Amino acid sequence: MTDSYTAYDAARLPSVVLAYLDAHDEGRYDDAKATFAKDATVIDDGKTYRGIDEIGAWIERSAGEYEYTSTRIGQTEADTTRPVVRIRLDGNFPGNTVTLRYCFEVDAGLIARLTIGDVAADG
Repeated sequence: MTDSYTAYDAARLPSVVLAYLDAHDEGRYDDAKATFAKDATVIDDGKTYRGIDEIGAWIERSAGEYEYTSTRIGQTEADTTRPVVRIRLDGNFPGNTVTLRYCFEVDAGLIARLTIGDVAADG
């Protein structure tokens, strides 16, 4: 992927994206779920979750599957409705460390779509 990343700067992200990231990292899963539009879509690890109920279940399941720390290491800022945040996860999952690309689509102040992909797969 040819996105130009800058250092992570929370002040330059849409507030709903920051609210999701903070709530997820802090274990406030209902608050994280509330940042999504009712008909939102999440794509993670090859699976698609549609609608607020599936997304809520995905948030809780994915957060509890492994123990890990999350470090926000970069972002793109070309389009405030489609920010991309690079996040490094370190934990007890296979490989122990992975850098992921969280591609958000924001519409009417809510997350309409979130696609999570491995930065290494970008080539």
